[in-house]
Amino acid sequence: MIRRNRITDEPVILAPERAQRPDIVRGAAEECPFCPGNEAMTPPEIWRDADPWNVRLFPNKYPATERHEVIVESSRHDDTFDLIPPKQAAVVADMYMRRYRVLSNDAAYVSVFKNQGLMAGATIPHLHSQILATPFIPPRVQRESDAFARASACPLCAGSDEPLIEESAHYQWIAPQASTMAYEQWIVPKRHAREMSEADELAELLQAATRATRHVASAYNWVFMNFPRQPAAHWYVQILPRLAVQAGFELGSGTGINVVVPEDAARHLKKSS
Repeated sequence: MIRRNRITDEPVILAPERAQRPDIVRGAAEECPFCPGNEAMTPPEIWRDADPWNVRLFPNKYPATERHEVIVESSRHDDTFDLIPPKQAAVVADMYMRRYRVLSNDAAYVSVFKNQGLMAGATIPHLHSQILATPFIPPRVQRESDAFARASACPLCAGSDEPLIEESAHYQWIAPQASTMAYEQWIVPKRHAREMSEADELAELLQAATRATRHVASAYNWVFMNFPRQPAAHWYVQILPRLAVQAGFELGSGTGINVVVPEDAARHLKKSS
């Protein structure tokens, strides 16, 4: 169910059934619906990579919208993304892109994201990401899309002074100079594109970023920022270590307070990758 804010007209998703989600953040593998042997605890799968499987895709049992999917990224209960084999990580990144394209056919927007750890909103510790389709463009996506359209040149294509952590042939991994959270990171494609591509290299940098992030925080979010209807926009991945909760000022003003200078964060993350 979608309702609109009376002042701003921004959408809110009401999904009371999600209150019934299992909370096994500290639970054992035997209780985990994402572990091998417990496949009957999830809806019928859409896809798996092999038999026995390493990667599975299925509808979310407690969906926030009509199209809400889960990608389980390892058969091992305690894996983190940096610990899975590189080929498996590439399969996962490719699946993000495949499902993004499929769900985009009949949705206004498709969100791809990861919640890892209790402070990041995860209720199941087993490595997974989610893909969620909405019948509206989320307000943040619309604001950034409009900003790209107003800019005289693409802010992510133009040369910048963003602190660089690492780069590959097709991507830069940076600590944005106006980071809203401590150790915030972006993975930005060098080629201008409004929607995600280049799965193999993306997987490599996501693994490096996860390895570095786990040195500073056990909980983190990934947010894939795509802009399907704005040619001027430039997609990127935002990585947000969750070291602290947002307090009254941040919530009331929409302004971040960052206690770690991004240049220092970049140096620390580079050493940890």
